[in-house]
Amino acid sequence: MRRLYLLVFFFIIFQHANALDSGRTAIGNISFKTISNDPDPAPYADFKTLVVPIKRAGNLIIVEAQVDSLEGNFVFDTGAPDLVLNATYFRYLPKIDDQETGGISGTAAESFTTYVHNFKILDLQYSRLTAHVTDLSFIENGRNIKVLGLLGTRLFSKFAVTVDLFKNVLYIQKLDKDGNIPLTERIFHDRLMVSSFMYANDVVFLKGQVNNSTLWFAFDSAAETNLLDYDRSKKLLASMQVIGRSKLTGVGGSKLEVIYAKFDNLTVGDHLFINNRTLITNLEKMGKAYGHSVDGILGYDFFVRGIFTINFVKKEFEMYIYNN
Repeated sequence: MRRLYLLVFFFIIFQHANALDSGRTAIGNISFKTISNDPDPAPYADFKTLVVPIKRAGNLIIVEAQVDSLEGNFVFDTGAPDLVLNATYFRYLPKIDDQETGGISGTAAESFTTYVHNFKILDLQYSRLTAHVTDLSFIENGRNIKVLGLLGTRLFSKFAVTVDLFKNVLYIQKLDKDGNIPLTERIFHDRLMVSSFMYANDVVFLKGQVNNSTLWFAFDSAAETNLLDYDRSKKLLASMQVIGRSKLTGVGGSKLEVIYAKFDNLTVGDHLFINNRTLITNLEKMGKAYGHSVDGILGYDFFVRGIFTINFVKKEFEMYIYNN
């Protein structure tokens, strides 16, 4: 069991992507210069509610999408800022900018920024889209599935997105002039919780309390478990049940301590969650990747408890119980 969660931890650490600062974007262990050209055109979206089937690869949410003539699997990843393409299949695209040397935890080959001319998820279509190309083979090898890329938050910034893991469906919905899902388009009504969120560097940050201590969590749909930062959680350990401890050797020989623990009393928004499990380790590098300090990450162990909606316009996170 301990080994499984250590593998999960490594998978999380090398997967995430986001802004380092106003001039760079980080994807995994590579940092890119931010392209300052005109923003991408708004998508063509001839729908009110788009119903998208999803698949599962372990705890990852997989959506089928198409880049030009190539169609395949993409990971729905709210830890990524935009479209990320796997260099295995897209190394031929024109290079707008190469990666900078160095990064979060090293360098990698075949990493650059590009544009794609046609991208679509069913009836959600972009005629031009900035994308980053880098090596995502660690996801394919870890999950034994062909992955063309990651779907980041900017793709959905004008919509509300709802994920129903029980029926394996993702809903992309247009919003009214007030930023709400129209009443006639609302699918779920038995709300479990609601919370406003801070949207910084294309990352959703939720304020929560763990055993009455206030923490800021990044919500990451591609994180396969919850994480807490060790330094910010020291005072909380006494109130948790520690299941296991291990020492890991990271990139460059750095040593990391990982604690696997469970606890009650996680409050997010207006709801108390009990029976919580988390990995506790140093999240300093993750904070740099997100471009914002982070006390913890809410991943699969959190959002599997219900159907969740992210309204990117109103900056609201909702969760619904399944028995609507």
